[in-house]
Amino acid sequence: MSDRPTTPKGEMGWFSAGLVLFGFAAPSACVGVGYSVGTTGIVFAPIACVLTTLASALGALFLFHMSQSHDANNMPALGLKIRGTTGYSIGLLVQQGNFLLYLPVALLCVANALQGTIDPNNSMLDGCADYWIFTVAAICFLTTQLRDLSNVNLLSYVSLACVVAVIILAMQIVSSTQNEDKKDASLFGNPDMNSSDDEDKTKAWTNFMLGLSMCAWSYVPSFLTAELCNSRVMENPKDFPKAIYLSAALNVVVFLSIGVYVVSQWGWKVEDPLMFGVDGNMFLWPSDDVRSQVLNFFWLVACLISYALDSIPLGRQFQRYFNPNFDIDDFGVFACLKYMLYTSPTIILGVLMAVFIPSLFCMLAVATALTVPFANMIFPAWLYKCEARNATDLEKRDGAQALLEDGDDNIRLSLKFTRRLPLEWAIPVVSFCGWLVFLVCTAGAVGKLAIADLRGPLVVGCGSWEILNK
Repeated sequence: MSDRPTTPKGEMGWFSAGLVLFGFAAPSACVGVGYSVGTTGIVFAPIACVLTTLASALGALFLFHMSQSHDANNMPALGLKIRGTTGYSIGLLVQQGNFLLYLPVALLCVANALQGTIDPNNSMLDGCADYWIFTVAAICFLTTQLRDLSNVNLLSYVSLACVVAVIILAMQIVSSTQNEDKKDASLFGNPDMNSSDDEDKTKAWTNFMLGLSMCAWSYVPSFLTAELCNSRVMENPKDFPKAIYLSAALNVVVFLSIGVYVVSQWGWKVEDPLMFGVDGNMFLWPSDDVRSQVLNFFWLVACLISYALDSIPLGRQFQRYFNPNFDIDDFGVFACLKYMLYTSPTIILGVLMAVFIPSLFCMLAVATALTVPFANMIFPAWLYKCEARNATDLEKRDGAQALLEDGDDNIRLSLKFTRRLPLEWAIPVVSFCGWLVFLVCTAGAVGKLAIADLRGPLVVGCGSWEILNK
C-alpha cells in the first residue's frame, strides 16, 4: 500500500511542481471558462472561482502537512497512515476513482483535438469519433509509461506554453469576430434564470450549477499533492506550498483573463469547449480556419500531458496491486514490458468506457460530483481533523505520563494542551465549502441527466456498427 523505500533524490523544483498542479486540469479549464463565466455571471464567476480555489488550496496544504509527517506518497496510503483501512478505502475511491472515470473523457478530448487539427471537416475515418479514439489510444498509453511524476518536469513547461498559446489564439479569434446575436451577460447568474418559461428557467439554473461546478474541477491540487511533495519527486519538498500558491494564482488568472474577456466580447452564451468552430459557438468562425486548427494542435499537446498526469498515478496503483515490489527505476526492456502489462488496464478500461458509455460528459458530471469535492476538500479536511485529534491524544498521553512521574505544577499547566496544527482553524471552512460544492455539483449533474438539451445525444458506436443513437 506504500512504496518501498528505495527512493532516489528528486530534482523537481517548486515552480515545476506548481505547473504540474496547474496543468492537470488547465487544458479543459482554459476552453471552458467562457461557459462558466457566461452562465454564472461576469462578477459572480470570478468570486466563486477565488473562493473555491482558496478552499482547494487549503485542502492541498492539509495534505502537504500530513505528508511531511507520514511516509506516504499517495492519497490512499496517507489515509491508511492516519485512519487505517477506512482512510485507505476512501482515499482510493475518491482519488483513483476520479482518475479512472476521467480517462475516457481525456481520451475523447485528445481524439477531438487531433481530429480538429488534421481533419476539421470530418472527411477522414467516416467522421467517427470512436475511430479517432482508437488512433490516439496507443499514444496516450505511452505517456503512462513515464511511470512517475518525477519524469514530467519538462512536460510541465510544455503544458504551460500550450495553455498560454490556446488562450492567446482564442482571445485573438474572439476579438476579431463579431457576434451579431450577442446577449450581454448578467453580473450575477445568467439572463435566462429570470425567464417566464419554466423550462427555460430550469435549464438556466442547471447551466448555472454546471458553471459553478467548473470552478471546482478546474483546480484540483489535492489529487497530486501527496504524489509530488516527497523527496523522490522534489528537490526540496518543504517548498511545496509555493507550488500550491503558484498553481492557484494561475487558475484565477485564467478565469479573469479569457473567461471574462470572451463573455464581454461574445455575450453570455458561450459553448464549452471554446474552439470547435462550426460545431458550436454560434458558427462564429469555421473549424477549418487555420487559427482554429493551430489552436486545436496546442490543445492536443496540452491534453496529452493532462492525460499523462491522470494516468501515471492510476497506472502506479495498478502496478502496486499486481507487483508491489516492482523496481520503478528499472527501464530495461523486460521491465518496460512488465510495466506495460501491469498498467494495461488503464488504457483498456479507458477505451471501453470512451466507446460504450453513451454520454461521457454526463458521466463526467456525475463523477465530478462524487469525487472532486471529496478529494479536494472534504477528505483532506476530515483527515486533517483526525490528525489533529491524534496529535492531541498523543500530547495528553505524554503530559499525563510526565505528571505521574514528577507531579510538577508546570507540567500540570501543560495539560491544557494548547498545541495546534498549522491551519487547523481552516478545517471547518474547507469542510463546509466541500459539502456546498458537492450539493452544487450534484444539482448540476442531475439537471444535465434530466434535460435533453443539456444531456445531448446518447451515442454508442458509429457508421456500420452503430448500436445506439438517440
